[in-house]
Amino acid sequence: MDKDDDEPWMFFDPYDSHLDARVERDGLTVGCLHEDGFQYLWKGVRANYGIKGGVYMFEVKVLEHQSVRMPETKPQNQNILRVGFSQPLTSLFLGDTAESWGWGGTGKKSHNNQFADYGGAFTQGDVIGVILDLEQRTISYTKNGVFMGVAYDNVPAAVLETGLFPHVLMKNVRVQVNFRRETKWFDPPGDQVNFFEEAPDEDCIANPIDHPANLGEAEFIMMAGLPGCGKTYWAQKHMEANPLKNYVLLGTNAVIDQMKVMNLNRQRNYADRWQELISQATPIFNKLVEIAGKTPRNIILDQTNVYKNARTRKATAFKDFGTRICMTIVNDEETLATRTDKREREEGKFVPVHAVNEMRANFSEPALEDGFTELCWPELPERDSKEAISKIRTDGADWKRRNPGQKGQAPKARIENRDASSVGKGANKGQVKKPGYEGGNNWGGNGGPAWRAQGPGITGPTMRPHAAWNPAWRNNPAGGVARSRSPPRNGRGIAPELG
Repeated sequence: MDKDDDEPWMFFDPYDSHLDARVERDGLTVGCLHEDGFQYLWKGVRANYGIKGGVYMFEVKVLEHQSVRMPETKPQNQNILRVGFSQPLTSLFLGDTAESWGWGGTGKKSHNNQFADYGGAFTQGDVIGVILDLEQRTISYTKNGVFMGVAYDNVPAAVLETGLFPHVLMKNVRVQVNFRRETKWFDPPGDQVNFFEEAPDEDCIANPIDHPANLGEAEFIMMAGLPGCGKTYWAQKHMEANPLKNYVLLGTNAVIDQMKVMNLNRQRNYADRWQELISQATPIFNKLVEIAGKTPRNIILDQTNVYKNARTRKATAFKDFGTRICMTIVNDEETLATRTDKREREEGKFVPVHAVNEMRANFSEPALEDGFTELCWPELPERDSKEAISKIRTDGADWKRRNPGQKGQAPKARIENRDASSVGKGANKGQVKKPGYEGGNNWGGNGGPAWRAQGPGITGPTMRPHAAWNPAWRNNPAGGVARSRSPPRNGRGIAPELG
């Protein structure tokens, strides 16, 4: 880029992050929601620009290990940073897929979910340098200015087209990134290594995901249908078919996926731990929905949503989104039974019969008046779907009449409020006093107040010539940086207001 341009132009991209990662106003500092169950979730963030040629580096400093209550988790696993590179439009779980490469504070490098010893541990106060050499297609690291050696020498040639993007994956840490030589903590490991912001146009590539300027440009899709009907499958396929929309998938399963600390293997113990996990995931999910309704991102809400009142209440949280779609999946009974059996066999996920029939008895067909701009029926046509829903409701009511008094289990207390002996393998090994369940919106502590704050838009640095969007700072409901797409909508480089 133009070396006379003194304005910073590389930042963490709050549009390419988990909702509970908190990108601060400078665009370079990021922390985590870390109370009320969020301390068990990993949060990923990718940068707004990547590199597709040359030799470049950036630095990340671990500013803080956030104080958390995790009685069943070893101290060394409570505050972790993993840092590295990923290709765009890929998983935010750095190091878990073939498209990302990372080094974590526990002293392990990770790629494609394969872990190996590298570089030793790092912690609060340490500065990690991350070097990408696309001439040799290698990734290396430094720790407090000391070269730790080549971590990866097998970076595929495909990254020369897609680019590689700076990426952090965090659990209960607050970090700051540096892309500029002028603000470096340590010198590069060689004269041939430049900082990211020294890259010319031909070596840079912008993050291609959509950046809705406000809630009116954002899209909300609510899934609706009985357990096992194929809602999650449809949502995942829709996300794969529309990668630039960068949908946030909200659901209890998605929350559980972020709880990597629990080492959940669905094939082996999903059934045994489902009730435990769902009790922990539900209040976290409720808070994420609250945050999502104030964040200009494309959202898919993946739950059954068969009750009219609950569906209307949830849709109300997204009332300012310009597009609000209810995607209702209705099957014939044979198809539903086949899919339910497949899910039970492959995932071990069993929904109690009484719970399913309660949903059946209360399944109401979605309507625009529930809070939507559009209704979609991706399997059975609308008329057939409505007829099927009427029969489902009748059959569910008949089952309830024949089986009075059936009730489900009470949810468990949140995991951080229980003794370690009551969790996982230690469960049932002693007497544990369990506090009252905190569900719904009963959230104590500050819970990361940044998502609540709102303020006037503030003009940011001048847009670079090749920018897809330029930063403009605002303490917005997403807790991060408001962006405008190029060219600016108002012609002055000022980010439009968030809704």
